[in-house]
Amino acid sequence: MNAAYCAYSDENLLMMIGETDDELAFAELYNRYFRLLFNYVFSKVDDRFVAQEIVQELFVTLWQHRHRGPVLACRPYLFACAKKLVISHYRKEYTRQFHYGQWEARHESATLPTDQPLLTADLQHRYEQSLYRLPPKCREVFVLSRQGHSNRDIALQLAISEKTVEQHVTKAIRLLKDYLKEHFVYALLLSAFF
Repeated sequence: MNAAYCAYSDENLLMMIGETDDELAFAELYNRYFRLLFNYVFSKVDDRFVAQEIVQELFVTLWQHRHRGPVLACRPYLFACAKKLVISHYRKEYTRQFHYGQWEARHESATLPTDQPLLTADLQHRYEQSLYRLPPKCREVFVLSRQGHSNRDIALQLAISEKTVEQHVTKAIRLLKDYLKEHFVYALLLSAFF
């Protein structure tokens, strides 16, 4: 890390990110706030994986929207973004559980108990197939991340930047969601016939 960036204020770093796409300024801001934001989000969701995903999403969004305009107070802005993402997470989780509960109630008597192992095995098979559809480096990074390795460890192990690790994980999750989306439609159709 470039020591010169340590002297800049958070707001100056944001300005440099927005005006010149300065990746070193972004890395400095990330290093300053990742742990603080992670601890804050973890205190709200009580799940390390979800907390990490939310903070990663925050920084990816920050980078993607870096040209939006000046932020007057960086710390309150980042924590407000984190709070919004936590609320969004709970909304999605509530909606998912609500719809799953509705689906489960309607199909509880129609689905035979023997269907569950078949559907689970099918999902596992489709997940493994989907993993192999990912680009090799993306798959390698994603698998390491799911084995509990930190982004820093993966970056050191594969000789790539932490930002590249984050991009691979984000891409893998997006692609896996797309690949597996059809499985859920298949599972719903299959259970409707029993």
